[in-house]
Amino acid sequence: MHLKSGLSRRSFMVGSVSLLGLAACARAESSVAQENSESAVTVTVRGDGFESTIPRDPARVVVMEGRGDLEFALLAGYPLVATGNTAAPGTLPGGQYDGRIAADVQSIGGPDGPSIEEVTALAPDLIVMRANGWRLDWYGNELLSQVAPVLPVEVNEPDFRAQMSSQFDALGRGSDAAVLLDAYDAIVADARSDLGDALVGRRIALVTSEPAAKGYVNLWTNQIGTTVARDLGLEVLYFDPTDEKGNQQLSLENLSSLADADYIFHQTTDPAVVGAAGTWQALPAVAEGRAAVLDPRLNNGLVITASAIADTIAGSIGSWTRAS
Repeated sequence: MHLKSGLSRRSFMVGSVSLLGLAACARAESSVAQENSESAVTVTVRGDGFESTIPRDPARVVVMEGRGDLEFALLAGYPLVATGNTAAPGTLPGGQYDGRIAADVQSIGGPDGPSIEEVTALAPDLIVMRANGWRLDWYGNELLSQVAPVLPVEVNEPDFRAQMSSQFDALGRGSDAAVLLDAYDAIVADARSDLGDALVGRRIALVTSEPAAKGYVNLWTNQIGTTVARDLGLEVLYFDPTDEKGNQQLSLENLSSLADADYIFHQTTDPAVVGAAGTWQALPAVAEGRAAVLDPRLNNGLVITASAIADTIAGSIGSWTRAS
C-alpha cells in the first residue's frame, strides 16, 4: 500500500442514555481531592503549552469553534451564552449536539470563528477553545485573554477517555467523567451483545473521502473513530497507535489496499465524488452495500462524539446484517 502523510486534524444523538443528565447527578455527589480546594473560587489548569486560572463555576461562557470545545463545555455543565460554529456559521451546531444546546444560546462568528469584538460584547467570564487552536493562536490568544480567562481543552486525541478524565479531574469534576464514560461503555456493550459476530473480529476501514476530487483519501490510522471501532470489537485496517498525525494519504489508484475491509465508513460532504471512482466501486464492501457515510462532524470531541460514532457504526452494521 502506498501511503503519504495526511492532513492534520482540523477539518445521533444517543437516544437511550442522557449523558448530560447522568453528569448532573454525579456532580451533586462529587467530592474530588485535588490541589484546588473545594471551596476555591478559581481552579488552575495546566496542559501542553498553557496554564490557565479560571472560575470554578463560571456564569457566562463563550465557546469559540463549536466542535469539541462545545462538547467539553456541555459535558462540564457550563452556562453557555454563545458559541461559534465554524462548520455552519449563523446556526447552532447540530449533529451529535442536536437538542443539547439551550435555545437562548447565540451563534456567533464566521468560518474562522468569532471576532474579538463579538466575544467582548458578550462579557464572558470564561472562554473555551480547542487546545490545538490555542497552540496555533487561531483567534489571538493575547487579546482573548484580556477579555476573560481562556480554557484550552484537549478534544482531538484518540484516547478520549484519558483526555476527558484528566481534564475533568483538574476541574474537580472527575466523577462526572466516570459516569459519562460508563454510559459510553454501556452503549458499546449493548452493541456487541446485539450484533455479536457481525462486529467482533470483522475488519473495518475508516477514511475521509472528502479530498477524492484531488485524487486521494485520508485513511484513519489513529483517531477517535479508530478507538471506537476497536472498542466495538472491530479490527481497524492499518491501525497504528504510534501515528501522531492519525491519518495517512491513500491515492485513489491504490484503494485496492482496502479490499479486505468487511465494512467501510467514510466522511465527506459529497459522497458522489469518491463514488464515481472505479477503484472505489470495485471495493467488495462498496459493491456489496457495506459502506456508509459517517457524519463529517464526528471527527473530534469526547464521549458524546464517541457515543455517536458507536451508534452510527453499530446501527449501519445492524441494518446490513438484518438485510443479509
